[in-house]
Amino acid sequence: MSEKGRNRLLALLSIAHSFNHSLFLIAPPLLLIIMNDLKTSQFALGIVGTASSFIYGIGSLVGGPLSDKINEVKIVTICLALAGASTLILVFANNVLIYGFALILMATWASLYHPTANSLISKVFHGHMAEAMGFHGVGGTLGVMFTPIAAFVLGITFGWQFSFLFFGGLSVVVSLFFFRSKFKQEKVKSQSSIRGVFKTPGLWKLFVFNIVLGLYMKGLELFLPAYLALKPFQVLDKGSAEFWAAVSATLVLASGVPGQWLGGKSADAFGSKKVLVATSVGVLAGLIFLQFTPFWFIGVPVFIVLYGLSFYGHQPALNSLAGIMTPEDRRGMVYGMLFFTSFGLGSISSSITGYLMEHSIDLSFYVLTVFAVGALLLSLIIPDIRENNES
Repeated sequence: MSEKGRNRLLALLSIAHSFNHSLFLIAPPLLLIIMNDLKTSQFALGIVGTASSFIYGIGSLVGGPLSDKINEVKIVTICLALAGASTLILVFANNVLIYGFALILMATWASLYHPTANSLISKVFHGHMAEAMGFHGVGGTLGVMFTPIAAFVLGITFGWQFSFLFFGGLSVVVSLFFFRSKFKQEKVKSQSSIRGVFKTPGLWKLFVFNIVLGLYMKGLELFLPAYLALKPFQVLDKGSAEFWAAVSATLVLASGVPGQWLGGKSADAFGSKKVLVATSVGVLAGLIFLQFTPFWFIGVPVFIVLYGLSFYGHQPALNSLAGIMTPEDRRGMVYGMLFFTSFGLGSISSSITGYLMEHSIDLSFYVLTVFAVGALLLSLIIPDIRENNES
């Protein structure tokens, strides 16, 4: 593939990455509105969040091996189109069961994206894999950072269902660009097997690290806006508190833009392990500032910067390290397993956090902080392996 073709592919994948994530960032800023409209509880919505996230994760175990055997571009096209089309069901959602069914169906199709895209990038971009992973993340995050505030504004103006329909429609439109594309790939004969994957030295450490990372990430992703509205911003009136909570969630994503870029560049320059340790420290420090700083106008901004830079900065480092450690014919399966460990197994955090939020808002985030401590300790045992910089 020519340099121009690679750049065009990376740009289009970045846009697809944005809308794939956007579908799961619509609910958090509208959580209280959805709860009231469907006459349900935070715990019930947490269960839905856990189920859809688990499907989003476990589906990657299918998408990964498919990307080793089939044209990746075709898989990306299908998952974008059908995940976006699934949001139409929410037009009929008048109870939590229909809402849950729609989100699970949406997650089923969306789950095919990440292992497919990461596998494709790892095979196309040699010598600067982490940087390419970083740009893929930057492009996605640039779009995703606007989702919480856009979803909130659209939701209170036209109804929360319209927010899902808007982003679902954009996902379908992007799928048409892939459908019309002429990207060519050299296929490698797949030897994927679970047994073969676990024979890769040190790879199990990445899986365990990713599980614990998912345990704090999924709880924060769903309940951060609600936590901010009910705790730091409780001094504001209800409407203002929810609005600034949505803005803060957007600013976390904005901090993730330079985080993705810096994480990718740093991983290529200094090695992925150093980046993973540093970003784990940043996540933990951000959570401590958020909960234990007495002044919200200090604690919240510091959390936004530290967590945004650190959480999103770890992604290109982790994905490139997995690619370096794994033969090409197994990368789709490995990326699928990695995605499952964080989004699938880690999805139980949504239920845990939702349950604890109904009993103690403070305790729910203390538990997430304990998970962040665990991720930091695990980052210290991750192998220190670097990519051969020859293209």
